[in-house]
Amino acid sequence: SSGINAEWPLRPGDTDFKMKLLVLLGLATCVAAHSWMSCPPSFDTNPGRGGNTVGPCEREDRKKVVTPVKPGDRLKVGWTSNNHAGGYVRLALVPEGQHKVYEHFEQNVLKVVCYGHDERKGRSQYGDCVHPCNARKGCEYMADVYDGNRYDTTIKVPYNLPDGVYILQYMSAMSAHGTFYYSCSRLSITGGTPSLNCARTGLAPVAYGCMEGMTVPLSRYQTNTKMGDFCFSPSGLGDQDADMRKVPINADCDPRITCQLSVQYKQCMAADNNMKDITNAHDPKQICTEEVRPPPEPTCDDEIKNNGELMVDCGGPNCEACYEEPTEPADTRIYSDLQYDEKVMLERGMMEVRSKITIQKAASDWRFTIFLDKPVTWRHFWNCKLISKNEFSTIWTFGPMPWTKKIKPGQKLSLGFNGNFEADGERPITVTKSFRQYPPPAEE
Repeated sequence: SSGINAEWPLRPGDTDFKMKLLVLLGLATCVAAHSWMSCPPSFDTNPGRGGNTVGPCEREDRKKVVTPVKPGDRLKVGWTSNNHAGGYVRLALVPEGQHKVYEHFEQNVLKVVCYGHDERKGRSQYGDCVHPCNARKGCEYMADVYDGNRYDTTIKVPYNLPDGVYILQYMSAMSAHGTFYYSCSRLSITGGTPSLNCARTGLAPVAYGCMEGMTVPLSRYQTNTKMGDFCFSPSGLGDQDADMRKVPINADCDPRITCQLSVQYKQCMAADNNMKDITNAHDPKQICTEEVRPPPEPTCDDEIKNNGELMVDCGGPNCEACYEEPTEPADTRIYSDLQYDEKVMLERGMMEVRSKITIQKAASDWRFTIFLDKPVTWRHFWNCKLISKNEFSTIWTFGPMPWTKKIKPGQKLSLGFNGNFEADGERPITVTKSFRQYPPPAEE
C-alpha cells in the first residue's frame, strides 16, 4: 500500500506542516490497519509507509539496509503496534534469492510469537489500543518467555548457515484483520558451520500467553509450515530460546518508531515513555546511557504479574496456586451429574453460564462455587443468591433461594449466571466448580 509522501519527521516549522498533519490524520483509520517490522530495519524504513498484504516481502528502498550478525548472536525483532492488539507473528529465515517464494518461508519458520497488546488494565479493547500500547522501548528487550506481549521478541542466529545474506520475514494478521501483513529484513551472516546437520520435523514453537487476534486463528499461521533445519547449539539442534536473557546485539533499537503513528499523538508525546527521545524515525533507536543488562529474573514475590502467573505472584506454571481447588470424592457428592455450559462473547466482555445438576442425596441447604482464572462480575443469576466472593472476583459462592433450598434425589436443579469481564482479549476460564451440601456433614 502507499504511504505518506511527505518527508519525515514532521516539524512545526515546515511550511507545509499543517498539510502533512492533515494527511496523517486523514490516514489514521487506514494506517491503523498496517504493521511492519522495525527492528532490525525492514526493506522499507519510511515511517509513513503502509503495510504490505501482497508479500512475501514489501517493496525495498533504493538503499539496501543490511544488519551484520554472527552465529549465536541474539537479535531483537520488533514491530510497530500501530494502535492494534492481539494476534501472532510468524518469523522465518531464508537465503537471499529464495525470499520471493512464499513456500520457502513456510518451510523455514523460526518461531511463532505474540503480536502484543497493552496489558495494562482497560488499555486493550476490541482489538485496539493506543500506540505505543506499552510496547517495549529501546535499550530494553524480551528476556523472559512469559513476557511476550510487548511487540517484540529476540531470535538466535543459527550456527549451521553458510556465509551469505539472508532474509528474515515477519508475517502477521493482527487485531480483527483477516489478511496477513508481510515485512522483511536483510541480514548478513558470517562464521557459520554448514557441516552441522539439524534436520527437524514438525511445527515451530509458539510463544506462551498470546492474546489471539479476533479473526485469524493460530492454525492459519501454521498451515503448510515446518520449523527450519536450524542448529541453535554449536554442536547440534539446541533450543533457540535457552539463552533468551543474553543481551541482543541491537538492544538500542526502538520498534515503536514514532508517536506520529498514534491515534493520540499528544498523549503519546506527553507520556513518560521516552518516545520523544527517538530522533530518527527512519532508524529508531534509544541512546542507552548505561550498559544494557538482563532485567532481574521474575519471582513469585516481586509484586508484578510476570513469570506466567495467573494473578500477581500466584498461579501459572511456576508459582503456588492462587487458591486451593475443591476436591469432592465421589462418595461424598450429593449429585450424580453436573452439566456446566458456558458462552463467552470475547469482544463484548460478556459471559453466560447455564448449569443443570442432578441430585442423588437429599440436603436441606447447599453451596455452588465457581473458580475462575480472571475476574468476572456476575450481575444476574437464577434460582440462587450470592453468598460471597473473594477480593479478586475470581471465586464466587452461591446459595439457594427459598424455593430451591431443600433438594431431594432425582431432582434436577437449574442455575444460570450472566456476567461481565474486562474486554482485554483474554477469555476467562472456569478452573473448576463445586456443588456441595451445607454445612458439610462433618460440621453439622
